[in-house]
Amino acid sequence: MARSTKTGAVTGQGETRRLWPAERSLFTNHLLRLDALTRRERFGTAVNDDFLINYAETTFGVGGLVYAYIEDGEVRGAAELRGLEDIVAQTGEAAFSVEKDWRRRGIGETLFARLITAARNRSIRTLYMTCLPENAAMRRLARKFEADLVGGYNDVEGTIATGGPTPFTVLDEALDNAKGFATLALSLQRRFWRPAFFARAASRG
Repeated sequence: MARSTKTGAVTGQGETRRLWPAERSLFTNHLLRLDALTRRERFGTAVNDDFLINYAETTFGVGGLVYAYIEDGEVRGAAELRGLEDIVAQTGEAAFSVEKDWRRRGIGETLFARLITAARNRSIRTLYMTCLPENAAMRRLARKFEADLVGGYNDVEGTIATGGPTPFTVLDEALDNAKGFATLALSLQRRFWRPAFFARAASRG
């Protein structure tokens, strides 16, 4: 398959997996690359860089997790599940962002499926999502997952019944997490360990 170029062309060789707190900078950089329209679609209003940086700092707390589409070491799409700190309510909030040049490639649908699996495994029976009335792409995506949509003047609210966990959904997430954690460990090894090794080897030589 074709590789990506300096212009940011999509290679089709990315992966979708959970994003870990140690990878927060990847998520932050993704948010900062969003154009003005995509930022408004994601947050419902215009937001600046400072807002996005502060937002990313709070994303990986006890109450949320992130799945991401990663290509050539960069997050190009992200799905957030929030509300995990209140499991008793059995409800959660879903939010999505895909960079402009990576849209219409099925990334949002794949992220949505991962998020629903994660919600089911945490006994979240109902997912809520909100989008602007003009965000037709998000409304189509929600309908693919049988969301009940209620339109308003300022926004459209969607409700999705996820169902409960099954052995298959638990195994699916466990395998995905193992793969993602292995990728993270390899990345950290390359970043922190190899330069030190070569530095010691050079000093001995």
